[in-house]
Amino acid sequence: MRRIAITGPESSGKTKLAEDLAKYFGITYVPEFAREYLMALDRPYTADDLEKIAVGQIALIENAKENNLLIVDTEMVVMHTWSKVVFGKVSDLIQKKLYEQNFDLYLLCDIDIPWEYDPLRENEFDREDLFQVYYKKLRELKYNFIIVQGTPEERLKQAIKAIGF
Repeated sequence: MRRIAITGPESSGKTKLAEDLAKYFGITYVPEFAREYLMALDRPYTADDLEKIAVGQIALIENAKENNLLIVDTEMVVMHTWSKVVFGKVSDLIQKKLYEQNFDLYLLCDIDIPWEYDPLRENEFDREDLFQVYYKKLRELKYNFIIVQGTPEERLKQAIKAIGF
């Protein structure tokens, strides 16, 4: 069974790629827990909320039906980066889960697509810097990854080729 994680800065096409891959392979994908959590929150989020989001994301991943392929929209590299950028620190739980997660391939979404406004997005003007943070973290962790770029169709083709099914 191949486990694929989609990662990268906000508004870089993670969910679109997850949806396209799921449709192509005829499977469901693990959605981003943070969106649902933050939409229900009636106050600004805190570092403690990020830990709750991480726990929720991990639960979605662990409870996903695994056939021969698992596609995950967002994982602990996202949580680690988000924590560090917004709060200047990473909780022990997120740090631990970052090193424990196990994916065969990470698809790092480039920022070569236009920014799309969303009330949950915060970093329209820091996209290049954030992309470099993701890139450096994936290299530091020695995770197997590729960068997907271009139109949604081009990204899908690159991802399918890298997944190897």
